[in-house]
Amino acid sequence: MPPVLQGTKYRRGPERIELYTHLSLYLLTLLEPILLVVWLVSAPVTDTVSPLAPVVALSGLLHSATCLELLRTGLNRPVFHGSRHRLRVASAAVMSLVAAVVPLVLHTHVPLLSPDTAKLLAGGALAFLAGPLVVAWPRGGALALLAGLAACGALVAASLGTSGGVLAGAGMVALVGGTAFGCAYWFSDWTLGVVRELGRGRHVQAQLAVAEERLRFARDLHDVLGRNLTVIALKSELALELNQQGHTVAANAQMTEVQRIAQESQDDVRAVVQGYRTADLRTEIEGARSVLRAAGIDCRIEGPTDVGDELRSALAWAVREGTTNVLRHSEAQWCAITLSTQDESLVLTIENDGVGRAGTPKGGGGLVGLDERLAALGGAMEAGPTAEGRFALCVRLPRSLSPTSQAASA
Repeated sequence: MPPVLQGTKYRRGPERIELYTHLSLYLLTLLEPILLVVWLVSAPVTDTVSPLAPVVALSGLLHSATCLELLRTGLNRPVFHGSRHRLRVASAAVMSLVAAVVPLVLHTHVPLLSPDTAKLLAGGALAFLAGPLVVAWPRGGALALLAGLAACGALVAASLGTSGGVLAGAGMVALVGGTAFGCAYWFSDWTLGVVRELGRGRHVQAQLAVAEERLRFARDLHDVLGRNLTVIALKSELALELNQQGHTVAANAQMTEVQRIAQESQDDVRAVVQGYRTADLRTEIEGARSVLRAAGIDCRIEGPTDVGDELRSALAWAVREGTTNVLRHSEAQWCAITLSTQDESLVLTIENDGVGRAGTPKGGGGLVGLDERLAALGGAMEAGPTAEGRFALCVRLPRSLSPTSQAASA
């Protein structure tokens, strides 16, 4: 049996569709032996008690078995040109030819089958093969094989004396029935292909979600630890210099601050792992002022910090990243953090004078992560040297977020 029928709980829509489609195709293929049973029950007693009646029933049952096997392998998507699969196709074709010729021969030479019964049995054999063959074999090859079987069956039956009227009737049954079964199986097979493609799409979507979560985690971890580790290194160096100069009290104070920042970093990392961490604009600005002044950098803060909750977190991340870059990549003497409004946008500018001595800071993973955060909210970022020989990080965000941006912020 195909994997779709092997003890899986079908809770999702596509899986149910695939299950029901498989079952409908199997039941449609099993219609042939059901019709044979109906014929045996409803036929005259003089026909069914004949020793040749089991020959008709046996040929039909064998034909149904080969069609079921062909359908099973077709639904499992075998390699069309594998040797085993070619053997299955050949077995189904031979049994179809036998199941088509036997009723015609018995009608011609033995008073067992009526003309209508012979037409239905002979044409039905090819009609019931058409469906599984369309699923399990390329379309062009399936049509060619069916036409070849019909021609061979007609030649054999005609050579054995079957009348042209019976052959024409059987051919009509095979044509109409084969077309109907072929179209039904083809449409079901096409539906299965769509469902399977949907399943693959869901799998790819899940992989993308995992990759996106990994990027989010890496970005947040960089934003959380980047500045704190820089501050810890700076304060540790300052404490070492103070201790060497004999200022043990000031050195102890710096190390106490290092311990506090390290503990905060631990809490931040836990929050990142849990996925609930947010940044507060006022806290980040005050932290930036304290850190920059501790590094000997004159820090000036201008503009209001009372903005919406959705914007506050993004601007807080921008302040954190800008402060980290000033500490890491410049030898600034002063730094200005300015928040202003321009038209319908909030503009955050972090500017320093350290680019002339330390070179132009290069964009790293922090700036890339910041740009991704802003893009999700409809914002933009610019970073680079200015005409006055300074370095500026400029962040723009719309004052009113769209519903899509609000969802991204959440």
